[in-house]
Amino acid sequence: MKMLKKMAALLLVGVMALALLTACGDEAPSKSFAQQTEETVFSFYSKALGVEKNDADMKKLAEKTLGYIDEDGVVTIHEDMVDSGKPVNGKITITVAMPLPAPNTQVSQNAKTYKAFEITPENLSQIQNAMGSVETVKNLNGVTINKFGVAAKTINNKTYVAYAMEYTYIISAQPAQ
Repeated sequence: MKMLKKMAALLLVGVMALALLTACGDEAPSKSFAQQTEETVFSFYSKALGVEKNDADMKKLAEKTLGYIDEDGVVTIHEDMVDSGKPVNGKITITVAMPLPAPNTQVSQNAKTYKAFEITPENLSQIQNAMGSVETVKNLNGVTINKFGVAAKTINNKTYVAYAMEYTYIISAQPAQ
């Protein structure tokens, strides 16, 4: 009987050791929805704009603007979301960073707030529709996109995404107004 108890104890120890090892392996931990969103959105933008990497400085700036979203998903516009440089040699460099606006939302120059686009698994594939303002910049004559970054964050169980880009354009290439 004593021998049977020892065998059972050894068997139990072996089973527990195997159970501990079942979680081990080469598989990477699964990505959060915010990480998946960031990668998906960057993929859309990289194809549309011809950028190859999610620039670290621009990503950091985009992350900062995600902090301007309140618990209701409303973005308060801050002065640091747009930095218009000074003209140098007929060119000007501008940096823009902002959370994506909700579909069918136009953000006017005088706006103080706007509704951010809440990303869900169901609408993630529709994110291309929210890219209009960035593609507009790319299509201007004399524009060169220098850096581009995307960041995503979950706030109060809602996921939002922001972009930041630095672009330069030739002032003389713009049509007279």
